Amino acid sequence: QHLRLIEKKGVMHRVPGRARAMELVDDEVASYPESVRVPLLGNIPAGNPAVAFEEAEEVLALPVRLFRGSQLFALRVRGTSMQGAAILNGDIAVLDGAREVKEGEIAAVLIEDEATLKRVYHTPEALILKAENQAFRDIRIAASESQQPRVLGVLVGILRKV
Repeated sequence: QHLRLIEKKGVMHRVPGRARAMELVDDEVASYPESVRVPLLGNIPAGNPAVAFEEAEEVLALPVRLFRGSQLFALRVRGTSMQGAAILNGDIAVLDGAREVKEGEIAAVLIEDEATLKRVYHTPEALILKAENQAFRDIRIAASESQQPRVLGVLVGILRKV
């Protein structure tokens, strides 16, 4: 009876043709068709911009009903500049690289070779990246600057270990 429960949860499955034989399910996503694979690509500062890395540390299996997007990826948050938006140091930000950022949305933004997680605002004169912590100043990038920032992805959710 316990084996049936474990099999039902998708942790193990029976080996056909062998009595009482079970094996672990390797691919979480295969056993949970309502999940999506999301690569965890490293860290993103929620503070001052720092060098961005794009190397998958691991792949997360996340529920599709909670995290939607066509180009999902995840970054571990480092810093406290977004704590007013309930994004804390150590959280995992899930972002959609295919969405276009709307006024006031939180996004991962690449400035030259450095990335940061901030609220994005546009004015005719500049792009403004706002923190959600008064200890951090806004980042203003003039529209006339040759190297314009690039939005890597728009925030679609946060994961936090409790």
